[in-house]
Amino acid sequence: MSVYAITIPCFAQMLRSLSTLLSKGEERAQALGFEVQNLLDARLAPDMHTLARQVEFTCTQAQEAVCRLTQKALPQLATPADMRQAKTLIEDTLAMLAAADRAAVDDSAQQPVSITLAGGLSFDMTGLEYALNWATPQFYFHLVTAYNILRHNGVPLGKAEYVQHMFAYARQA
Repeated sequence: MSVYAITIPCFAQMLRSLSTLLSKGEERAQALGFEVQNLLDARLAPDMHTLARQVEFTCTQAQEAVCRLTQKALPQLATPADMRQAKTLIEDTLAMLAAADRAAVDDSAQQPVSITLAGGLSFDMTGLEYALNWATPQFYFHLVTAYNILRHNGVPLGKAEYVQHMFAYARQA
């Protein structure tokens, strides 16, 4: 399987799910008469990031994957201030994924990728190792945390919303 196949389409389908999850959150806020901003400001624990930051980080991981794997400058994303900005960030990320050069992403499999964290810790790996061991787990961590924040705040979500792309394969048994 190619580096492109294990990253770009997976990130895209799950970002579409994230947008659906946020819409469900908006619907819940309207139905119960509370500000949707309360959801964006919610977090699972005091030392964890808010829903707005989880959306930002999910999009950051997808965008950084494209950039690192195609040797382009890393994006500087902003935390969405409201639900409209959160959905725009997702749409912008989807557009970036759609424009990704498949050959360049696939050619990165054995190319070096280096990540340096804010505290100075660095990781050196190949493009394939980066895709499998960093980009994908980080992406899903922030995506699932966003889902969990919404669930924790009473948004009625289930696995069907999370993996909505699977219905393309469904059949009646």
